[in-house]
Amino acid sequence: MASNGIVVLSGPPCSGKTTARQVLAEERTSLGHGRIHLEVDTLFELLFPDSDRSRDDRMRAYAGAHLLARMFVDCGESVILECTYARRDQRASLLEALTGSSAPLWVVEFFVTPDEAVNRFRERQQATDLDEALVRERAEAFPYFDGALRMESSSGTPAEHAQSIIRWLRQGPQPVDQDAWARAGRGWN
Repeated sequence: MASNGIVVLSGPPCSGKTTARQVLAEERTSLGHGRIHLEVDTLFELLFPDSDRSRDDRMRAYAGAHLLARMFVDCGESVILECTYARRDQRASLLEALTGSSAPLWVVEFFVTPDEAVNRFRERQQATDLDEALVRERAEAFPYFDGALRMESSSGTPAEHAQSIIRWLRQGPQPVDQDAWARAGRGWN
């Protein structure tokens, strides 16, 4: 990356975000030192272990991750944030945390077909509040953004996706228009 900033890895459930982030975390030397990796779902579990996974608790987990990201960016670090970021409120929460900061924001979106998302969901061994119908709906309705780097989930391995992201970041891509990205999110209807 040319300067410290925030890279958002987003996409519907079962699209490959987490596995790509895990590879990126192992490839710290490829990105340089000082890259902080924050997974909103992991932070959610730490902050709200007994949560019913309500909208309010989810938004508090996003806000916590965003405050941490801002703290690290202000200290000269770069941050990789990973979560769905489908909702306008989730995206706006990040922008609110960045108010007054000149940190650039880059967005990588993982595309997955509904059928592939459901197949991946069936292979998961982790506890979740999702079911097949929700995974399908979220894959069908994810609000992709034209200014993001699009990763076709089925067109490579997590390691290949991570290498594509590293190459893209080394090229010094244009940051996204933050307001346009936030507006492109879905409402909660």
